[in-house]
Amino acid sequence: MVMNDIFKAWKPQYVSRVAGAGNKAVHLIDQKSDVYLNLIPGLKNWDMCAGEALLQAMKAIVCDSDHKPLLYDPKATDFTIANGIFVCKNKKVFDVCN
Repeated sequence: MVMNDIFKAWKPQYVSRVAGAGNKAVHLIDQKSDVYLNLIPGLKNWDMCAGEALLQAMKAIVCDSDHKPLLYDPKATDFTIANGIFVCKNKKVFDVCN
């Protein structure tokens, strides 16, 4: 319900349904998407770590839904990204979406 409310508020021109966190990162890198939002718990750190490195290299903003950086703790016992993720292709898009 929350994601549908967000989509209505953002009024996107197009919503792309792409499977897999890596494919979504590639969509952003290839400039086919502006935002990647996933509020569903269950995404793991390994789903995002490579994509995040590439996205940050192109100045994308990658954080959890609370706007905190994703943490990669090798000593953790749970590698789930609990708060979901919010990725924008640049700061301008990030600012517009907030």
